[in-house]
Amino acid sequence: MILPFIPPDAKILDIGCDNGALLEYVPAFEFYLGLDSQESIISRNKQQNKQANVSFTCAKFDDFAWPGPPFNLVVMTAVVEHLEDINSILFQLKSIISENGLILITTPTPISRFVLQAGAAFRLFARNSLHEHKNYFRKTDFQNLPDWELFLYKRFEFGMNQLVILRKISMATA
Repeated sequence: MILPFIPPDAKILDIGCDNGALLEYVPAFEFYLGLDSQESIISRNKQQNKQANVSFTCAKFDDFAWPGPPFNLVVMTAVVEHLEDINSILFQLKSIISENGLILITTPTPISRFVLQAGAAFRLFARNSLHEHKNYFRKTDFQNLPDWELFLYKRFEFGMNQLVILRKISMATA
């Protein structure tokens, strides 16, 4: 869902990168930084990806500080539903994303909660999966955010998931 929105000159911050699978699908990019809080995953990623324009960092986003040039693209696939407060993350991202930069988000819709509950009741999913998701977002949760424009919104997988693209509002147009 997100690949059509990744330009070849992208400077990508992949929050919650897990095994860095996004790298397999992105044909061209300027720089990629994968961020994840699990040390074993980051260690493995560093061993498997030796490209000069690819880097991995182990940290929680709350503790992440980026001293380099701004990113023009932030990817958060299957991440925001696990966060306590998306607004604080968006506030932090303002300082490390370029003007008109994009945030690509995929997250379950609220209706998926019922599917998880039913699946857990019938032991199709682990019962602890119900507690992993802290939030379920609606389209309206991404509208009228300070410093961000809802650039694109689209549901997929029978309405169970959603693609949200936020664009950092340029100070000239704000």
